[in-house]
Amino acid sequence: MTETRICKIGSGDIATLIHLGELGKLSPWTAQNYRDELGNPHSIMLRLQGPDNQLIAFVVGRVIPAPDLPDSVDAEIYNIAVEEGFRRHGHAQTLLDTFFERARGSRVRRIWLEVRESNAPAINLYERNGFQTLTRRHGFYSNPQEDALLMRLDLAAG
Repeated sequence: MTETRICKIGSGDIATLIHLGELGKLSPWTAQNYRDELGNPHSIMLRLQGPDNQLIAFVVGRVIPAPDLPDSVDAEIYNIAVEEGFRRHGHAQTLLDTFFERARGSRVRRIWLEVRESNAPAINLYERNGFQTLTRRHGFYSNPQEDALLMRLDLAAG
């Protein structure tokens, strides 16, 4: 496995985030979307850096108020992507593990995400980590248009 290290995402990473997002068919985020997220104190924005300081993977999410319990918090994962040549080496798992750690440190109860219904590798990764599919969001993604699966992980159960 390639020697890697997890760092916080910075503004200098935005062009690479956009590029990886396009390759991974993520919901399109603009440079301004990423700058706004960098300015949000509740964001969890992590990059996986290779030995040559290359950004090879990232995850972006946020701690949010729980919709059903006052004074409780959940988290959402908005984007996670791995550079194509570095896939299937455990890098997405490394990022998820660190995201889970940060979420637990913020007393998060549940983590939510949407995933393209055709993205079997991602769905398998999420299911291995305890995420359960709750519902389908019809036409959630564009380019190409596709349904999303809404998934949730209960950290209290894990």
